[in-house]
Amino acid sequence: MLIKKDEEPFFYKFLSIAKEIIGKNKTYTPVFYGDDEKLYLVCNNYAAVYDFQSNLLLDDELREFGKIPYELSQLPNGDMKLAKAEHFSCQESYLIAVRNFFKHAGYMSKKVFSVDKGDPYKIPKIVEVTQRWISEEDNKILDKIGFPDIYMLDAERDNEFITLAGDWNPYYLAACDQTELNGGQTTITLTVYFNIKDDPKKSAVDQQTMELVQQPTNYDEFEDMDVEGPEVEVVEDDYQEEEQLDALLEDTVVPEELEDDFDPMLAWFRYQK
Repeated sequence: MLIKKDEEPFFYKFLSIAKEIIGKNKTYTPVFYGDDEKLYLVCNNYAAVYDFQSNLLLDDELREFGKIPYELSQLPNGDMKLAKAEHFSCQESYLIAVRNFFKHAGYMSKKVFSVDKGDPYKIPKIVEVTQRWISEEDNKILDKIGFPDIYMLDAERDNEFITLAGDWNPYYLAACDQTELNGGQTTITLTVYFNIKDDPKKSAVDQQTMELVQQPTNYDEFEDMDVEGPEVEVVEDDYQEEEQLDALLEDTVVPEELEDDFDPMLAWFRYQK
């Protein structure tokens, strides 16, 4: 199916975000599939859901995704193309785990606050309010969403989520935007999840952990310790520069040495006379 921006702006926005996520994670194979009126995406540390609910028969038929895998591409004119894939791009066990994440993250998340599209400080605000880290690079995704509500896992359900959802990161963040059309007869919900696998805050702490060597109080013990010194890197450019300097020094004319019996004070007295 072809999706044009001016004809289906909300669906186009979701697919544009999906394309942004896939482009940010080119070394990972995206899992993109439908489930009746919902379309799901998981790619590395990101996930996204497009949920189309309508009481109008025509709209309902228009957005039935079935239960099949999809592939996403963009045409040169900017239109999005969503095509049925031949098969799922992951093993059945991983697909079950993905569905498990969406199932439990959906009802266990709670709204924290809302952010504005034009707010230049929305990333720091999200970090301060939620105590969850989110990359500055994700600001582009948040801007595409528009004016999202920020969700996180209810702290009281951490253990429940870990038990039911498995190995997914309980410290994820979600940005959700909901739009009503046709007098409330149609509801479109767009949700993007960040950090579903790895917690960047925890990863940063792990990287900064250092192994410290306790210095002994006995000096004799300190002498016996096998302490490795810093490796000295020999830089080739510096070595060549030293060779050139040595060559210049060899070519330099050095004045002959004065005789050993030369007395500078005697020479000074002779000059005075």
